Amino acid sequence: MGKRLKDLLVFNAKPAAKDRTLFNGQLLDQRREDVFVVLHQMGVIR
Repeated sequence: MGKRLKDLLVFNAKPAAKDRTLFNGQLLDQRREDVFVVLHQMGVIR
């Protein structure tokens, strides 16, 4: 039973490494700006 569980964990771990997406700097900048605006509106950032 332990070996089977270990095999399942190894099997499930491999596809996750292949599903990596390319770094999207433009999307990161947009999200950062969105968060800044929301925090500013909430009064956290002046």
